[in-house]
Amino acid sequence: MKLTIRRFVATRYDGFSLMEISIVLLVIGIIAGGMLKGKDLIEAAQVRAVVNDFQNLQTAFESYVNSYGSIPGDDASASVRFPGASNGDGDGVMSSDDAKKVFEHLFSAGLIETEKFKIPKIGGEYDVISEDNNVKLRLSNAGSPVLSKKQTIAIIAKINEAFGANANIIESVPEISSKSSQKQKYTVKFILR
Repeated sequence: MKLTIRRFVATRYDGFSLMEISIVLLVIGIIAGGMLKGKDLIEAAQVRAVVNDFQNLQTAFESYVNSYGSIPGDDASASVRFPGASNGDGDGVMSSDDAKKVFEHLFSAGLIETEKFKIPKIGGEYDVISEDNNVKLRLSNAGSPVLSKKQTIAIIAKINEAFGANANIIESVPEISSKSSQKQKYTVKFILR
């Protein structure tokens, strides 16, 4: 009888080791985490920009009132002060027609940079409205809600931080509640006067 000796040779498999896979997953996790954090930082900067816009417009509005003794938009002497500007009705009450002239008067007085004010960093556009005997700056898309619940809460918190929670100068439409859906969109209104 012949004896056959078999030799077992270890075969080598090509592939990744557990260590290599772990390192790749770690790198992917770090990149994904950085992207999410970066998104939060961008959104926080956008919220700060909107709050700064509100504050700057309120300052411009009050500067106009103090300088010219009239409400921008309602100013019946705007065309005399600023050739080419439209006059308001001068009745001391902000009508919807007067509200459309606010940016024009502020721009003509050199208090804002463009006649349309700024394009917000979040949402659609700014417009001035007259509502509840107040002049308000509204952030919306032609009156339609554009802000997420998170953005709206952040803007309200920053305004309250800047002006005090009892100032009651900012509101959201619809009003935010704990039962509000995360998909719900909001409009923010900031009282100028």
